[in-house]
Amino acid sequence: MAQKGRGLNEGFEALMGDVAGQGTASAEAVGSDAELRQGRGSRLGGIGAALAAMTSLVALAFSGYSFYETVLKRAELRVYSPPLVYMYRKDFRDVLAIPVTISNDGAARGTVLSFDLEVTDLDTGETKAFQNLHFGTSPVGDVRMFTPITVAGRSSFSDVVLFHAMKTGAFVETTGGVRLPLRLKLTLNVDATGDWLRPAEPAPLVFDMTASYIAGFNDMEAGRPTELHDARWTGVEGAGAN
Repeated sequence: MAQKGRGLNEGFEALMGDVAGQGTASAEAVGSDAELRQGRGSRLGGIGAALAAMTSLVALAFSGYSFYETVLKRAELRVYSPPLVYMYRKDFRDVLAIPVTISNDGAARGTVLSFDLEVTDLDTGETKAFQNLHFGTSPVGDVRMFTPITVAGRSSFSDVVLFHAMKTGAFVETTGGVRLPLRLKLTLNVDATGDWLRPAEPAPLVFDMTASYIAGFNDMEAGRPTELHDARWTGVEGAGAN
């Protein structure tokens, strides 16, 4: 009986030892899982923080770009060539009525103080300088004195400017059904005073105009113009007619 009792005690002690060992192993496993979860949580937290910082930087960059485009960007003036120009005569000088459209792609306003216009007869090589004197479609109609043109940011301006030749004479030698190829070079003189926001000088605009019929001098003096068309349009029209 005593041996049987000792055997039961030994078996019970062995069983308790196994249970204790399993408990220790389970505790160690739980600790390892907790450490693993903590490590994953730390990595995820670091990624989240990096994403948040990156998002903030992108938002800041976008805000800065928007502020530059809407407030700080200096004036960028651009002038466009017209499809039709009227030519008149006044005081023994050629007069050109040119529709002018100026756009401003910047945020700051830009001011055009005046224009320089040079016109060259491509057949004879003669060049004349013109000065902008008035707004209006005809020198004998309702004309207004030319004043500097201010174009607000993200806007445009359109009007007809009358350019008077600075010397007497005429490009025209023969009226009627005569070709008159002219090359116009229009330069904008902008207000460049002020701080670093002042606009840059726009590049001169060069374009060709031509007429298929020249009105008589008396007609042009009376306000009936010679029509000068975009040479590209006239060329296409002539090719289509052939």
